[in-house]
Amino acid sequence: MQRRNFPSILLYGFGLALALSLGFNGFLLYEQSHQLSLYEDELGYTVHPVDLVAWQQQLSECKRANQQKDSLISRLEQLPTAHSGQTVITQHMSSR
Repeated sequence: MQRRNFPSILLYGFGLALALSLGFNGFLLYEQSHQLSLYEDELGYTVHPVDLVAWQQQLSECKRANQQKDSLISRLEQLPTAHSGQTVITQHMSSR
């Protein structure tokens, strides 16, 4: 008789452990989100226009540098291959 009840008790134990684990994880997520919202309220979660302008300027500088590098690569690809004994001299383009 104990053999018939063993699987159901085992399943009940696993179900109870799963329910407790889910409940505890939900509580931890709630606490974490609550602390984050308090932290954001203290900081005054806003984007400063100066930061945005600086970020946009850095982005445009990176784009310009990448375009210069791409054009240099394409020019190097179009150059005829140098024969042995000859060297190809290219102009170094600065990123700024």
